[in-house]
Amino acid sequence: MVAPPAAHEPFTPAPRHEGVFSHIKALRTPSFNQVKEDKHWLVRTSRSLSNETIDTIDKYFQKRWESLLAVDELVATLVGVLNETQSLDNTYIVYTSDNGYHVGQFAQPFDKRQPYETDIGIPLLIRGPGIAPESHVDTAVSLVDLAPTILAWANVSTPAYMDGQSFHEILLSKERRIPFFERSLLIEYWGEGNVNTYNPECPWAEQDRLSQCTPEVDCHCQDSWNNTYACLRNIRHREDRVYCEFRDNENYLEAYDLQLDQFQMTNIALDLLPIERALYSLRLRNLTHCSGHSCFL
Repeated sequence: MVAPPAAHEPFTPAPRHEGVFSHIKALRTPSFNQVKEDKHWLVRTSRSLSNETIDTIDKYFQKRWESLLAVDELVATLVGVLNETQSLDNTYIVYTSDNGYHVGQFAQPFDKRQPYETDIGIPLLIRGPGIAPESHVDTAVSLVDLAPTILAWANVSTPAYMDGQSFHEILLSKERRIPFFERSLLIEYWGEGNVNTYNPECPWAEQDRLSQCTPEVDCHCQDSWNNTYACLRNIRHREDRVYCEFRDNENYLEAYDLQLDQFQMTNIALDLLPIERALYSLRLRNLTHCSGHSCFL
């Protein structure tokens, strides 16, 4: 396993790559710099980003891209070595990340701790024996599925206690567009308050309960002790929804229909039928407490 720190803070590109992407800016999605009243408290209490903060976001966006150029070179080197040693044709290569990243969405400067697609979605590229070149999988998978899949490549059965399920058989499809199957996934995060990441120049009280607050981004705080949530991603042939329950003083709910609202602009939690909310909540509770094969019953 190779785990380069890029594109993690402090976003330092290799000297040979500095300035390569100086012409680009962070993506201006429909949610960029939008303050929305239907989000949980940490997001809805944000103020609009100043021009100075947006400039900082763009600068770091550029540096993150530039820092990944060295990762591109690393991957090319590894593939070259495998090819030279005649190992490439019987080696599986998995390229992925542990989290996504928001850059200005919902007036949140830059971080990874929100339950939205910007923060949750990650790249997942796989090549290896039996996988058709340039094929694309529409089915949702999670990082917890990687271990069972790797065991399948080694012809080892997945233990009953292990979370996740192998997608090895899906990868072996000869179709360019690999068929979809239904899935429910758990998204979970426990908020952090960290006084060591709180700048005393910021005016907020109870700084021990906040995190990542700096004047560099107008004292927007990126996290708090009760930025804690569990979400159900429910994917069916005619449904792609996410339902979130926050463990805060409000027991706040958020839900989005990602087929109609991919940028999660409108929280539909209160528009769901009571029976829908109850079913989503029950399924979410089961996923937060289950383990191994019992998660798929």
